[in-house]
Amino acid sequence: MDKQEALPFLTEPHDPLRQGVRSLKEDASVSHPVEAIQANLPKQHEELKLKMMRDLYGPGLPACCQIETQILSKVGRLPGLPSSKLGLQSLTGELDGFGFESYLGSAEEREVPGPDLHSQMEARLRLGTKPCSRGL
Repeated sequence: MDKQEALPFLTEPHDPLRQGVRSLKEDASVSHPVEAIQANLPKQHEELKLKMMRDLYGPGLPACCQIETQILSKVGRLPGLPSSKLGLQSLTGELDGFGFESYLGSAEEREVPGPDLHSQMEARLRLGTKPCSRGL
């Protein structure tokens, strides 16, 4: 049975007041084969680009580019605050692209505010999700 066709199951408790009502039906939907191809396309382009650089300039330049990508991808802000990762976008060339986010707007520009910073940090640090076991 393919991983995409398997039914999802709940592995951790879900907080509907903070995270909204969850639907396992949406998680169980099988994706289209073209969607998988589109998801793998940037990775394949990056691998081809690194292979061409390795063939032309030797193994040092692709290693340097991979290190720079790793460093710039780790830069971020606290959860809940938008992180643009402008350095990574300029390194990978994403700034040159004009996607649907460019004219339809992004999630940061929505009118409805997202969840607050405290609840996101609690979810990230797993605070309040496990019951206290004191053995009383």
